[in-house]
Amino acid sequence: MRTSQDDIGAKVAAQYEAFPYPNYNLLLPLRSQEAYASHSLFAARVLEQQGRPAAIRGAARPAILLAGCGDTLPYLLTFWEPRRHRLTAVDLSAANLRRARLRCRSGLRLRPIAWRQSNVEDTESDLPDGLSHIESYGVLHHLANPARVLERFGRSLLPGGTARIMVYNNEARSWIRHVQKAFTLLGLSAFRSRDRQAGKSLLERLGTVAPALRVRFAAMPGTFTNASRFVDTFLHAREARLGLEYWLDAIQMAGLRVTGVYDRYGELDDLPNPLLEAPPLEAWLDRIEDRRFENNFELYLAKTGSPASAGIAGSAPAPKLPSRQFLKSPPEAWFSYPETRGLSWINRHKIWSHFLGALCRRDGASAEAWAGGLAPEALQRLGRIGAFFPEDFRSAELRDLLRRPLYDFMEPPDFPGPAPVLGDRALRSEVEGILREGNRPLKYLDAVMKRLDAAQTP
Repeated sequence: MRTSQDDIGAKVAAQYEAFPYPNYNLLLPLRSQEAYASHSLFAARVLEQQGRPAAIRGAARPAILLAGCGDTLPYLLTFWEPRRHRLTAVDLSAANLRRARLRCRSGLRLRPIAWRQSNVEDTESDLPDGLSHIESYGVLHHLANPARVLERFGRSLLPGGTARIMVYNNEARSWIRHVQKAFTLLGLSAFRSRDRQAGKSLLERLGTVAPALRVRFAAMPGTFTNASRFVDTFLHAREARLGLEYWLDAIQMAGLRVTGVYDRYGELDDLPNPLLEAPPLEAWLDRIEDRRFENNFELYLAKTGSPASAGIAGSAPAPKLPSRQFLKSPPEAWFSYPETRGLSWINRHKIWSHFLGALCRRDGASAEAWAGGLAPEALQRLGRIGAFFPEDFRSAELRDLLRRPLYDFMEPPDFPGPAPVLGDRALRSEVEGILREGNRPLKYLDAVMKRLDAAQTP
């Protein structure tokens, strides 16, 4: 008997078969440096700042699961996961897996990877046992029952096992859901090219009318030129509407705990370093409510318990990254912040070299002799994005600096006020034309206009 879970899984699978994600050109060179925080060695360092051992350090051949791998993550992680790590890449889309394999081959990333086409929600498809780390970025909110999958992750991880997940910030996506509902009322289908084009044209027109949405659209230019990203944002087959409290409860029920939060856009800068100390729930909810925090939730997790309790000796050899990684330039993201833009070329490469070395050494050398001379605010920013960790310094003062808030207070964002969308005749005419083209009842016209108007509200 077919269940709602099966129906949701089938619809999501059909979407990603037609629109592999993120569907970058296979010949496009990807900067593996930018994935510096997307692997087991980084997650282990986050956990170790709390004085807890990571399972990955003791396993002779750690098992790593890419749960919902898409078409780029396997390739990127071949630059970061040491060769002794056993990678299993799972995705419900054969198209995603096919493109991922092609990308690895064309990029000469010829290490063994176990490829599996399945839905991580399907209990008839076993996950690997004794996992040391799980990567599941942007996946759980597209499932029928995310909490159940988190429970599977918890059971599959070894004590001290780590995970990195990204899930949507429900409240921050309210404007997107108004657009999604408008597209549903218009009868637009992801699988018809003319419908996708009509949706893009409508949003472009809306952006000329509503300044608040023009700002939103300007921040996501690739979404309008990449069909897979446009469908993933505005025409997705499944987006669970779940708040932060749901995710934190589900994580706890799965026997996991949050060890760190990656604050990509510096929205938590007035709180202690979230990569080392997860924000208090009320403080986080306050910032979500007034829109100071609009980022997705990028969380590092760990399973409770000690690796020793599972018979993991802790004597595995130090990991070895591919030598070419040391020859690359550092991540551009590190130096995109006001506090770090002015760092010299020499200091940037020193930071990069130290970061890579610290991933590979159990007891890394102190960076204090040279990094201690950097501006305090630059050190704090680098600590908040994981370029440095407190254990990289001997000085209690510098360790404390990396943990402290970067700013005393942050103002809520100032969004442009609403525009008279409902009265815009050109927009209304375009909506009417889409309804007529799709043989949809014109009674939906006012409802669509109200949704487009409501999308202006932050």
